[in-house]
Amino acid sequence: MATCANCKKIILMGGVRQEGLRFCGKPCLQRGQAALLAARMPEAERVRAAQTLFRGPCPTCNKRGGIDLYKSHYVMSFVLFTRHGSHSLISCRTCALKKQGGDFMLSSLVGWWGIPFGLLLTPVALLRNGYAMLFPPNGVEPSPAFQQEVALRLACAEIDRQQAAQNPPQQRPEKANWKE
Repeated sequence: MATCANCKKIILMGGVRQEGLRFCGKPCLQRGQAALLAARMPEAERVRAAQTLFRGPCPTCNKRGGIDLYKSHYVMSFVLFTRHGSHSLISCRTCALKKQGGDFMLSSLVGWWGIPFGLLLTPVALLRNGYAMLFPPNGVEPSPAFQQEVALRLACAEIDRQQAAQNPPQQRPEKANWKE
């Protein structure tokens, strides 16, 4: 199944294609310009930037090295209400394990109590978290998902720079001296 390059939702039918990427519709395409710019980024630049961040300090605990993109999944339910989702976390392995373990415990305690979705989604979230905790990304080099996330963040920063250059901040007019 196709997923939107911007919001990552599943596209069942339709969508808009541009430069080999697929988007939900025109609003996602407009917001997904960063994804298009990231797709055009040279592979060497993407790998070099990911390697730099991979060896840098963890954004959460400042431990150096082994930074990567980790996923954590959760389910919370109460009778007819079920909420589920995923967190993407750029961190070291230790911080990722804490987040994944926390979401594992949350889902195992409060995920089951919704009918029918809590009963269906909780085992999936528990298995996904268990798999992610047991089989982490390669600790020697950045994962392809991390490289893609780094490229996307670099593209967002470039778009922000371009917009700032096009729209310079306006200077406030000086206050008039009213006592003259």
